[in-house]
Amino acid sequence: MLGWVLRLWLLFGCFNRFLALAEILQECDIPNETKRGVCLEVSRCKAYLQVRNATNLPAEKVNFLKKVQCEVSEAEGSYESLVCCPANGQDYLFPVLQFSKFEYRRFLDVTARFKRKKLKRRIQTVEPSSGFNLLNECGKQVTNRIYGGEIAELDEFPWLALLVYNSNEYGCSGALIDDRHILTAAHCVQGEGVRDRQGLKHVRLGEFNVKTEPDCIEEPNYLSCADAALDIAYEKIHVHPEYKEFSNYKYNDIAIIRLKHPVSFTHFVMPICLPNKSEPLTLAEGQMFSVSGWGRTDLFNKYFINIHSPIKLKLRIPYVSNENCTKILEGFGVRLGSKQICAGGEFAKDTCAGDSGGPLMYFDRQHSRWVAYGVVSYGFTQCGMAGKPAVYTNVAEYADWIDSVVQQRKKKSQQTQAEMP
Repeated sequence: MLGWVLRLWLLFGCFNRFLALAEILQECDIPNETKRGVCLEVSRCKAYLQVRNATNLPAEKVNFLKKVQCEVSEAEGSYESLVCCPANGQDYLFPVLQFSKFEYRRFLDVTARFKRKKLKRRIQTVEPSSGFNLLNECGKQVTNRIYGGEIAELDEFPWLALLVYNSNEYGCSGALIDDRHILTAAHCVQGEGVRDRQGLKHVRLGEFNVKTEPDCIEEPNYLSCADAALDIAYEKIHVHPEYKEFSNYKYNDIAIIRLKHPVSFTHFVMPICLPNKSEPLTLAEGQMFSVSGWGRTDLFNKYFINIHSPIKLKLRIPYVSNENCTKILEGFGVRLGSKQICAGGEFAKDTCAGDSGGPLMYFDRQHSRWVAYGVVSYGFTQCGMAGKPAVYTNVAEYADWIDSVVQQRKKKSQQTQAEMP
């Protein structure tokens, strides 16, 4: 009798595993192919990574990559995005999705208009915003669409800023926090890595694909194109006074870049909210954050091979408590500071979406807005190592310093205006 019970138990267990496997390997359609694919994590689909990791991604390939993103509900709890992968493990047959004839004509028309205005992009001066309530409108995206996949939309995370250096390399990111200031990491604007790139040149806002202009994606029934990205010079860089560039622990790794001109807010350029001091966020293990950017960079380690993506990527990552993070980091001789937090390091095995200096973002459901809870500081040399979370500067701990820098410039401007006859 016991033997039959054991056999039934084993059979039931195998059947459950089979059902679970069948549920995970959801079938999907791949453009330009007759055979159906299966939905796999990005890190497990070599065919997808081969296309996505190319140094140049024209609009037709971006269209293809977006089409093979598998829809996954938040309730399923998958940290890593799923993509439609060839079931036989081979490469995609034709990883390009051409625009429809009508939209292609529109695409050519938009491209021609951008080419005529190409010189204006480099010297564009934008007007200050007016009638904008920063507290009520920050952290909000114009569209109401629910986003999925690992490729960001054209107007998703419109506060992301790309730092461009005098060597014409881009590496770090930042976040627009009002019409004049970018929040980023101190190591992105000061240190050996910055000196090797001959210093910061300008800040780019409203970017999606660094290799194309205009940035267009064909949506169902219409062609979606972004405004031209803005390259804006900076007036001054404020590095936190207690940051030490040669420190191994990177405490106080936070800085603010003051732009030379205020920016106007559009669908593609908007500020993110800062943590509310009167309503502190209570974090629990596994709390979900998001990061986004154009790849993984490490200006601390000159031997690290930076992994860039020409298009804006995104990733959901779980919060790791300081207690658990400390135990992990101590094994590597790293001491976590009281003003640092940890996230990620469990499932995103080959997805490096968060640039150094970019925001660790939390979606505040109560107020329906995104908040910059952290700043990407450093991780381990191998991108996305399982079990090894990355370290972020806790923005809430620096609220007073950020406010003092921003208000300092506003007071000077008001004083100058008052002294004018």
